[in-house]
Amino acid sequence: MGIKSDLLDDSLRLNAALFYYHIDDMQLSAIGGESNSNTLLNADKGTGYGFEVDLTWHATKSLVIAGGFSYNHTTLKDDDLLVGTCAACTLTSPSVNLPGAGSQRFAYVDGHSFPQAPETILTLNARYGIPLKSGELYFYGDIAVQGKTKLFLYQSEEFNSSGNFEAGLRIGYLNFAGHYEAALFGRNITDEHNLKGAIDFNNLAGFVNDPRVIGVEFKKSFF
Repeated sequence: MGIKSDLLDDSLRLNAALFYYHIDDMQLSAIGGESNSNTLLNADKGTGYGFEVDLTWHATKSLVIAGGFSYNHTTLKDDDLLVGTCAACTLTSPSVNLPGAGSQRFAYVDGHSFPQAPETILTLNARYGIPLKSGELYFYGDIAVQGKTKLFLYQSEEFNSSGNFEAGLRIGYLNFAGHYEAALFGRNITDEHNLKGAIDFNNLAGFVNDPRVIGVEFKKSFF
């Protein structure tokens, strides 16, 4: 359920939506554990609800500001579903040892959130353009913030992230007659180290986002 609106003499576009979904026999992949395997599982149910808001505001003829925010609450519902867990992490899920499984612990995931499903996401960006006789000089910046995110089906103190942040900047020149663009850009300009995923079968290995990148780009269109 949602709404789309144009406000402030059509200079502001504001959209919003509420959502709820329910999945029966939800298919899941349990990746890792001490056996380092990929196992296909079925949960009895999965539910999710939340809202999304996004806007684009033409503040002036030269300045455009845009952004969005989303909240997403997800829950697995299966009293008996068990998944293999890490060998070295600190589990916060209820867990058991199963006969014949050696030291492998298995965690109950009923009531847990979906893996890799951020609870919140915030994005903001702005663009300022300066008209020139031959085209346009522009400045662009963006930021993104990701809220609490669980990496695996089970819960542990180590395999989750919260507050991942990245920002980018771009300064460019557009030549309309020549159909080309030249720009200087920076990605992850604050050189953040954001946890994106992990390997859990024999250690606490994680992998992160790309480091700060500074570059030059040239693009030519032929038409």
